[in-house]
Amino acid sequence: MRSPSLLRSRLTIGMALACGVALAAGCSNDRRAVEVRNNLTPELKSMSKRPEDVKNSLAIYFNEMDRMFWQDVGRAFYTDRPSRLTPEPVPY
Repeated sequence: MRSPSLLRSRLTIGMALACGVALAAGCSNDRRAVEVRNNLTPELKSMSKRPEDVKNSLAIYFNEMDRMFWQDVGRAFYTDRPSRLTPEPVPY
C-alpha cells in the first residue's frame, strides 16, 4: 500500500501539470481579436469622422488658407484693384 504523502505529492504534481497545460493552450492569442481590441472603431479616424471626412476637412482648410494667403499678398503689394463688384465692402 502506498503512503498518503506519496499519493498527495503525485496528485499535486498532476494538478500542477494540468493547470499548466490549461493555461498554455486554453486561450490562444488570436490576431484578429487583438486587432479588434486595439481599435474598436476602425472606421472612425476621430471621435465622429471617418478617414475620408478628415481628408475632406483638411483639403478644404488648406484650400481656404491658400486662397486667403494669395488675397493677402495682393493687398500687401497693392495688386488687387477693388471695384464695386467685389464681395467684400470697399473702404473709401
